[in-house]
Amino acid sequence: MDSRIIATRDHEVVAAINRRTGAGLRVVGRAPHGRLGGAIYAEWPGGRPAVVTRFLGPLAEAERTVEVLAHVRARGLPVARHDLVVDLDDGVVFVQERLPSAPPRRLTPTRMDAIVEINDRFAGALAGWPDATVRLLCPDCGTGPCLRHEVLATHGARSRHVLEEILAIGRREPREMTGDDLVHVDLTAANVLFDDHDRATGVVDWNLGASRGDRLFALIQTRIDREWFVRAADADPVETAAAVHLDEILAHRIAPATLRLYWAHWMLRQLTWAVRSTPPDVVDWHLDMIETRLA
Repeated sequence: MDSRIIATRDHEVVAAINRRTGAGLRVVGRAPHGRLGGAIYAEWPGGRPAVVTRFLGPLAEAERTVEVLAHVRARGLPVARHDLVVDLDDGVVFVQERLPSAPPRRLTPTRMDAIVEINDRFAGALAGWPDATVRLLCPDCGTGPCLRHEVLATHGARSRHVLEEILAIGRREPREMTGDDLVHVDLTAANVLFDDHDRATGVVDWNLGASRGDRLFALIQTRIDREWFVRAADADPVETAAAVHLDEILAHRIAPATLRLYWAHWMLRQLTWAVRSTPPDVVDWHLDMIETRLA
């Protein structure tokens, strides 16, 4: 999309926030990357930096997410303070503090270790928290029709076989995740901040909510995201080594049956999206990936 169109939209979003809240924010830029296309950089009156991001869900869930994050932040965990939750006409937005970070660099095995370590800080963070959603793991939608099932069942023989295997795994394994960890369900490398010494300093972009369960579940999404780098025509061997390193960590830290269940859950979503939204060669490598993980 043209940068001028993006800039215009960013100013419109911030103007709408100001009309609703009287916040007095002004746009100063845009994050260079991120799963949602980059956050809006803004400033409060007086110059305090802020970040504006969209929440992909209803207002009630956004408010619950902010409450959860305030709870864990008060206990010293590395998440941003969320100052405002604003319900605009076309969705919900967060206004949060802008945490300090170094410029983005390629993901090395050392940086991958840092992502794993900062994610480990979420262990037990929601013990006793009554309202945090326990994330459902079973990839089967239940008795009603499921769009994801229909997409994979009709795409072709390979996707149909993968769907059958995913559903078989879901029937054998527990339907709910156990654990009291805080789980970031979009833990990509772009959502982890680093300092100049490759230490992870913060986890941001909780725009899909904050869940309770097994924090290691989040690392499957981290690994799926790395496959885009591994499969690139000019793949960086260092980035590839980071992905392989995470595979080793997952195999070491998660029991085989649980690891297959986690992959089944994530790849049902990811493969359905790929079939509906990407070229055939991208669908093929998604199929290669899930077939390997479920073997």
